[in-house]
Amino acid sequence: MSIRTKDSWRISCSILVLLTSLWTSASYSCPGLLLGQHLPFNDRSLINRNRLALYVKSGRSWHPIPMQLDPLDKEGSLQFPKNPAWKSDPLTLNDRLSFNIDRFSERYDGKNADALPCGPREMVELSYQGKYAYLMTCEPDPLANAGRPVTHEEARRTVTSNDYSYRYTATNHLVFEQIQVASHDGKGMIPVARDSDLLIVSDVKKFFTLYFDSSDIDAEIVHKRQGPLGLMGGMEFFLHILAFKIDMQLLPEVNFFEDSLFMPMSMTLPVNAAKYLRRGSGIYYSWVPEKDVEWQWDKSELDELKLELLNPNGTGPLSMPNPKHCNARFCHYTIVGKAKNRPFVMNFKIARKAAELGFFPQLIRDVPAAEKKINHKLGKFPGEGRIAIYFETARLPEGTHTWDFWIYFPDKNANEQCSFKIKRENVSQLLPRPRP
Repeated sequence: MSIRTKDSWRISCSILVLLTSLWTSASYSCPGLLLGQHLPFNDRSLINRNRLALYVKSGRSWHPIPMQLDPLDKEGSLQFPKNPAWKSDPLTLNDRLSFNIDRFSERYDGKNADALPCGPREMVELSYQGKYAYLMTCEPDPLANAGRPVTHEEARRTVTSNDYSYRYTATNHLVFEQIQVASHDGKGMIPVARDSDLLIVSDVKKFFTLYFDSSDIDAEIVHKRQGPLGLMGGMEFFLHILAFKIDMQLLPEVNFFEDSLFMPMSMTLPVNAAKYLRRGSGIYYSWVPEKDVEWQWDKSELDELKLELLNPNGTGPLSMPNPKHCNARFCHYTIVGKAKNRPFVMNFKIARKAAELGFFPQLIRDVPAAEKKINHKLGKFPGEGRIAIYFETARLPEGTHTWDFWIYFPDKNANEQCSFKIKRENVSQLLPRPRP
């Protein structure tokens, strides 16, 4: 870390909060996600978490399919309760349900009600593109303790599924040593990228410039929970400033599903960055592409960074999102690659209000040129041959900002940027009436 002129604890802590943005399928590659508030049960307070199960109908038979329930707090962050009794507590508005949409099947017409599994008292019909599944209040979920589709080898710092492996660094789990994806035939892993790194630049008006790189941050996955759909993790961060180590009390989450990686992120700024920071302040995230990977920039949906925007003394227009990447509420950005013809996608979903203030990914294909522009390296590795993306932070207001990050496989038919519009309807009227 290098610091020019004086230090400022308040700004240092505010800027560090921003770094969490960089590490947060048919078969659908991305699972369906619904919150408890989306489920139209008649009386949610009478529905316990461990009494929910998801079934599909096939002919005259019913079959359970895996479903995972994760508790979230009021801000939408993943929780890791110490008391295992949380599983038997009532369902809350913020609980998140995850399930495989590709298992959805035929619709139930209400006939043969006596053949329904587990004697449900309430039933919610979930539908997507003409396929159906039924969320029932049952005995404990028969698949709650199903096999583990994702494994975590702590000694090797590696998370592995049938579709990918992710090895993070020893001292900073926010950056990776290597990512691999499975070949089409599933018989081998193909290296995709290695040696990721990050740099935060905060050029404070009339004061100093701070540079934080990955060696200044301890980021560790300290909370873990295995579920029938994947591995959930929570991180803690420590910032090193000179001889001090500051506990930042940040807890972003990471979700390793069987064939996708999901990081819903939230950051809260205690100050208005626009009041303190000059243009050119932002976050760089870079990596080295492996030799067997083709990065398809013509099929990707993001724009290249104009290096002049990094000039703190510049007077030209500030960065703005391309309208073609945005709808009324959100902006979507994708980076598309192929590893020996196995396609994969990195997807960012960012609130349009934040994107219009410069917080959206901008591609840097010439890292040495960007380093020359800011007169500083983008990390501890040589810039030649690296790829980077840049998020401007100089105009973000005080408050909480949220966004989503996914890695998935389009050959498994994931679409809509991993955001499936699942319809819900309470169909408890189809259940058999209780006998007098």
